[in-house]
Amino acid sequence: MPRHTVIKLALAGLGLALFAAGVRFENEKLRWAAIAAVALAFLMRFASRDRDS
Repeated sequence: MPRHTVIKLALAGLGLALFAAGVRFENEKLRWAAIAAVALAFLMRFASRDRDS
């Protein structure tokens, strides 16, 4: 699996975990960090992939 894909999946998973923790502990900063992680994973979709080959 290309490194680019692994990083995107890790960021998305981290975002989901942070969001769940933010909701559980009622911590707004964790929720915003989760949103940032998922947004970064989404934006990586548009990054160049020719270096992974």
